Amino acid sequence: MSDLVSFVAAQLTAPLLAAEFFWQNPLFSNDSWSRLMNGLRIGLTLGGALMLIYEVRARRLKDPVPERTRKRIAIVMSAMAFGAYFDFFNPNVRYPEYYHRHEFFHYYLGSKYTEELGYKRIYECAAAAEIDLGRGAEVNRRELRDLRVNLIKPNTDPTVAAHIAECKPRFTPEKWEAFKKDVDWFAQSSRGGYWDNMQKDHGYNPPPVWTMAGKFFSSFGNAGDRFFKILASMDILFHLASVILCFWAFGWRAGAIATVFWGCNAPANFYWTGGAFMRQDWIFLLVASICLVRKRYFFLGGAALTWSALLRVFPLIFFAGWGIIIALYVIRRFRDWRAGRLDEPTVLVQGDDKRAYRAKPKRKTGEKARGPLPGGILGLLHPDHRRLLAGCIVACGTLIPASIVVTGPNSYMDFVKHTLTVHNNTPLTNHMGLQTILVHDWDGRMRFTRDDNLDDPFQGWKQGRLDRHKKLRWLHLVLIAGLFGWTVWALRRTKLLWIGQALAAPIVMAMTNLTCYYYSMYMLCAALALARWQLGPVVLLASGASQILLLNYYWVDDKFTAQAWLFWIFGLVLLYGYSRPFSMARLKAWWDGKPEPKPGRQSPRTKPAPAE
Repeated sequence: MSDLVSFVAAQLTAPLLAAEFFWQNPLFSNDSWSRLMNGLRIGLTLGGALMLIYEVRARRLKDPVPERTRKRIAIVMSAMAFGAYFDFFNPNVRYPEYYHRHEFFHYYLGSKYTEELGYKRIYECAAAAEIDLGRGAEVNRRELRDLRVNLIKPNTDPTVAAHIAECKPRFTPEKWEAFKKDVDWFAQSSRGGYWDNMQKDHGYNPPPVWTMAGKFFSSFGNAGDRFFKILASMDILFHLASVILCFWAFGWRAGAIATVFWGCNAPANFYWTGGAFMRQDWIFLLVASICLVRKRYFFLGGAALTWSALLRVFPLIFFAGWGIIIALYVIRRFRDWRAGRLDEPTVLVQGDDKRAYRAKPKRKTGEKARGPLPGGILGLLHPDHRRLLAGCIVACGTLIPASIVVTGPNSYMDFVKHTLTVHNNTPLTNHMGLQTILVHDWDGRMRFTRDDNLDDPFQGWKQGRLDRHKKLRWLHLVLIAGLFGWTVWALRRTKLLWIGQALAAPIVMAMTNLTCYYYSMYMLCAALALARWQLGPVVLLASGASQILLLNYYWVDDKFTAQAWLFWIFGLVLLYGYSRPFSMARLKAWWDGKPEPKPGRQSPRTKPAPAE
């Protein structure tokens, strides 16, 4: 009997031993595999851009590549890019257990004990739990970030010690015991510097709508390997669903461009949020919104973007693309009503946006409008726009009250005071945005301003950035206004809402100073390849260039300022590539509702000047 048991055990453990032997090969060591993956990502992006250019050239030379071959290449490249994002799950490169303990400490504990911890007490209450577990001497030797002022302080600081003492009374006895058990698991599995540095991050910052969902899932179990692996796998499903949606809505070519961009870009790589707890829900909903609108599910598209904005706030700016198109439509419809040229709204066509509305006037030319506007104020909106806005309203009306019930009546006020007022006004080394570009200068670099003699070595670096931005705020506002005006010009004749959403990405960068891992949002710009094929290679080249830049800077603030410059230029190239050159003649023709003059052609009413 014992021999049989030994045989069965050997058969069950053989695959695990084989897998362990497989990953121990020198090829899969951290350094070797990282270099190989970097080369693969650069190869996929640059190779994909060349293939797109070759495809067009071959078609123009009347020697096109068979569509079946092109589809197969696109699918293979997409699969490789998807795997490259995760380093093909090599345990030597990232986290042997896959999930990210540092991330789970914040998002698991922060959502599960949201009533007790709020947005400011996660580090202090973790210290209180350790003291209650008999590790007070260790706690007193450590430092933590005081989230009330966003500065690192020693735990023996009187203010910090007082906040630590206030933690335990906020819990019921049962919840305090559960909290101590969860904190103890993190402390035991993250001993040493890893655990100490975990207390110096920037806390728990999601909006109440995320907390509502996070609390639902985190309450199913206590901290532990198996449970965290299940929670971490949710983000893989979000990624996979985003890729599938892109292929479904925009076809295999644009879907492949979006997947390769996402899988190979450097700012939003796996390092930052991979193996975490529901950190990719916002990008899934953001991608879902543009895909649903493309497929004419306007109600669901509006609800999806609203949900994404309620999860991370900044996706709210993507409404600017929709808002510009809707506002221009309303203005034109109002002018037509006043002039007696009101037309029935037509269906928004799919494909490119070269076809304009073609509707028959209901009145004779010159006849003024009589009576009230048909349909009232809502009559100015296209039916598609009404469905879109209805989805936004229903999503807000459902999610916001539900989140207040779960997280408490003061949750939104606390979120605004902490995350939007304190946390978002604290410069980080991996910030990327127009603000980062403006405030980065030679003397203010982290290399020269870091002071390890301070409790927070980056205090001077942060204050320098804040002071420089205060001086340059006027320039920042001027650039935002100019970019917004350019976007309006680019979208003036566009009727397709999904194009407006994709072209809003540069506005998001200009108006926010997001951390690097949110720049996966630029995968939406792959959709623009349907309207301007030339932008497809640009999207892939930007992703490849970001990977090259990642390898060329040591100091973190230099590294991500360079990335910010790359994505700023990338956004301007997208706008330039989509919009037509500005001229007063084009502006006047658009305002009058007439076709715009084409460059290089004379007006038929204009006679050539006589020769001298």
